[in-house]
Order: sequence, then C-alpha cells, then structure tokens
Amino acid sequence: MTTFTVANVERGDNGLTQVSPVSASAAKPRACWPVVIWSMLTVAAATGLMWVAYSHWIRPGVIQIKSSYVPFAGLIVVTAGLERLLEPLSQVLMPRYSSAASPKRTAARSKSEAQRAAADPATSMTDVQLRTRQAAADQAVADARRTERAIIFWAIASICGLGISGGFGFFLLQSVASSHVNTVLDLAVTGLAIGAGTKPVHDLITSIQSKAASGAD
Repeated sequence: MTTFTVANVERGDNGLTQVSPVSASAAKPRACWPVVIWSMLTVAAATGLMWVAYSHWIRPGVIQIKSSYVPFAGLIVVTAGLERLLEPLSQVLMPRYSSAASPKRTAARSKSEAQRAAADPATSMTDVQLRTRQAAADQAVADARRTERAIIFWAIASICGLGISGGFGFFLLQSVASSHVNTVLDLAVTGLAIGAGTKPVHDLITSIQSKAASGAD
C-alpha cells in the first residue's frame, strides 16, 4: 500500500487561507506475484539442475577448505566478484523505458502536479484529491516495478551463486560441519548465501565510492 499526502491550501469563507492535509492510498499492482512465483520456480529448477550436474558431470576440486574461517572469507570474495559481474548486466537484462515514460519519473511528475495544485488556493478540493489519488497510484506502480527488479535480480544472483557453488565445489555447510551434510541442501544454502550477499556488498561498495567521491571534491 502506497500513501501520498499533500498540504492543501484553500481560502475559507472568512477570506483567510487555511491548510489541511489531503491523502490518498493505492495498492501495488498484483503483477508482482507472477514475478515472485516464476523467480522462485526458476531458482528451484536451477538448484536441481546444478545438483545433477555436480553429481554426474562435474568433479570440482578447485577450492580446498583448510580452516573454519576460510569459507566465510571465500564467501565474501565470491560475492564481491559476482556483484561486480552483475552490475553492468543490470542495464541490459532489465526492461528499459524512455526517460519520460519510466514509472519513477511518472510518479515524480504526478507528485509535483499534485503539490502545485494543493499549493494554489484557486484549485478546487476535488481537483486536488484527484491529482493526489493519481500520484499515489503512479507511486504504487513505481514501487511495484522496483520490487520486481529486486526479485528478478535475486533470482539471477541466486542462479549464479548455485553455479559457482556446484561448479567449484564450494560448500559452506560441509566445510564447517563435523558430520556429513546433504549435498542438495548444502548446494542450495551456499548458492542462496552467495546470491543474497550481492546486495549488502553492492551497498557497501556504493557507499565507499560515494564517500571517496565526496572526499575528492
């Protein structure tokens, strides 16, 4: 649910202006659910295929775990490398919009129009309410597209993580457990851990780059 509020300025019967909040809410489009379902099914299928490939065709021995802390260091290194790989692909893999038609810009434009209408005492309350509802609806669409983008990237990163785990024989649970761990479970956990780690690593790298740029200025 997305809520948008503007401060409506209107002239009262006594000739004085008064300010009152005008709010509108809109639910996110249900289009997100197909993205969620298909992304999860794709990751589940990739897990099964990677396990079959690892069990029958791949005989990796690239990463040898020597101590208990190495798996976590390896997870950070692999995650950082995967994040760097996926970042330039984001502009190619995701749908593109013209600068004027993107949901984010449409929402920003609707918000500006609603705020301008609310700030003008000559604009009727009905018009302000209509523009506010439109702004809330446009923002809900923009939020839905952002959510879909995050889900799709989760699926892509998880599939890549599964490929890295099975292709290189990199299993987190087996490297720290004292007894045997189911290979399918370990493959799924390691692949998902690698894929999930791309976002915090991306945020960390972006923050460091922003601070470096600010320091250079």
